[in-house]
Amino acid sequence: MSGLRSTARRSAPSANRASALLGIAAAVTLAATACSADPQDSGPEQNTASVSGLPSQSAEAGAPQDASAEDGSAQDPSAEDGSSQDDDGAEASPAPASEELLTEREIAQILLTESELPFTPDSHSTLTGLDFFEDQLGAAAEVYTESFGEGECAAAMDRINADLVGESPERGVVQEYQRELTDRTESLYVWMLGLQEPPNSGAVWDRVTEACAAAPLEGETDSVDFEPFEAHDFRGLELNMEVYDGESMVEVLGFSASVDYGRHLLMVSAANMDAETFDVIVERQADKLATFDHQLTD
Repeated sequence: MSGLRSTARRSAPSANRASALLGIAAAVTLAATACSADPQDSGPEQNTASVSGLPSQSAEAGAPQDASAEDGSAQDPSAEDGSSQDDDGAEASPAPASEELLTEREIAQILLTESELPFTPDSHSTLTGLDFFEDQLGAAAEVYTESFGEGECAAAMDRINADLVGESPERGVVQEYQRELTDRTESLYVWMLGLQEPPNSGAVWDRVTEACAAAPLEGETDSVDFEPFEAHDFRGLELNMEVYDGESMVEVLGFSASVDYGRHLLMVSAANMDAETFDVIVERQADKLATFDHQLTD
């Protein structure tokens, strides 16, 4: 990225602009209040929980267990024995295990835990239910078009979260980690969302890459460069941003990458994190998903 721009430009964004722009990139980072919903506003299946609020995990981190009774989730009657019926009432072949909707407990077993990260976070919170996905990700925003004007890339970035989450999310878990460094705060989000239909996140990333990779977004004070990210079966974006924080220009590096798993979308997003650390995290998350899948199908 180029050097710092003059701070005298008009229409300078607020100090939260970097968080907003990165937040649209599949929740790379959000304000703390976005991850601390008032418990009185949460229903029994849409709550904010600490790690201990989830059902206890098995000693073997990847071992799947049925926890529908423990996490209060409704279970499709046709999924009780893994079978379904066709229009004539005849029993169809059981669906692959990954095509069934996982419980919140199983999702939590897939997501990286604090002890599995390549660093020790200073804070950690767990969100369960759909509030985060519906309130923070489910609607198309206008952060990029407001910052950079109308255009194919800005429109694609404003829609990316809504396109990934879809119209009918069913169950999800979010793990948020932060680490305080001398010059910045690293933020990491690892989340998994169950959907009515199998997702196709690769097509979403293809549209955004096609719209944005050719040239950076340039605004009056801010700019964003895009690079495709692909590693360990995950695909996504790397965002290199220069953002005016009200006093000076700051550089922010962000990543978002996802993989489809049956009817689920698994996402890893980070802000202010170096590329090597993010790659290690994605690799460990891919390995943990593979271990879960292997044990599920044994």
